[in-house]
Amino acid sequence: MKDDVLRFYLKNKVSLFGVGEDYEKAEYIVFGVPFDSTTTFIPGCRFGPFAIRLFSENIDHPNIDEAYSKIADLGDLAPTLSVEWMLKRVYRVVKEIIGYRKKPIILGGEHTLTLGSIKAYAEYVKPMLLVFDAHLDLRSEFMDTRINHATWLRRLLEKRADEKVAIIGYRDFSREELEYAKKNIDLLISTQDVERDVDKELDRFNDLIESSEKVYVSIDLDVIGLENNVGVSNPSPNGLTLPQITNFFKKIPREKIVGLDVTEVNPLIDKGASASHAAYLISYILFHKQD
Repeated sequence: MKDDVLRFYLKNKVSLFGVGEDYEKAEYIVFGVPFDSTTTFIPGCRFGPFAIRLFSENIDHPNIDEAYSKIADLGDLAPTLSVEWMLKRVYRVVKEIIGYRKKPIILGGEHTLTLGSIKAYAEYVKPMLLVFDAHLDLRSEFMDTRINHATWLRRLLEKRADEKVAIIGYRDFSREELEYAKKNIDLLISTQDVERDVDKELDRFNDLIESSEKVYVSIDLDVIGLENNVGVSNPSPNGLTLPQITNFFKKIPREKIVGLDVTEVNPLIDKGASASHAAYLISYILFHKQD
């Protein structure tokens, strides 16, 4: 081809870990959701997808070459200010990806996007939803709206009461949310629980993973504490550390993971810590050699 030299020397765009766009050969399909229209505290996580990609290209790992050909980055969802249209687009894209027996990796953007992603699995295998989050996101309504970053999980459970859900790392919640969670969430592990007896909580977590055929992992980066200098749209102190989070990851067989999203990365209010943490967590799930 005449453009072989140009293709060799010129790079088209930043991508997750520098991967290409070979959809047919890939097992994991990456796309971004640059959306933060319902953010109620610090806007800016719409810039998260680009930042995660940028910092991911600085990550090296001994197993990255082996996994490189299994990942394709197809870019970002078409932008919109409408939460309803965002959810419809996420749903359509994820449904297309899993319909071809591939696994989505979604870069956020606000956590509301998970509502559209999980809905797409309804016609296929229904995975256990594993959420890492400082918040429960179970408010009935927030700031006069019913669909936003603080209510999305409540909306999901109202429509699909049989959904199996675990929330890890929560510490910032209302009394009403906690009461609802105790009745509707299969496994609740707070930051305080982890600090009190991590082995006990890992055993409880492992029991749920073993009883689940498939797992969808949703990471709100505010699960990591504010003291770790991460920039997120709704920061909360006294969070989990990276080693504490990856201790939970170690309990999940990679073949059980059917999808992944990382949300609420806000690069406008830090110097790269949030994007770097997000990229590291994705790399750990994809590249870490399991026992």
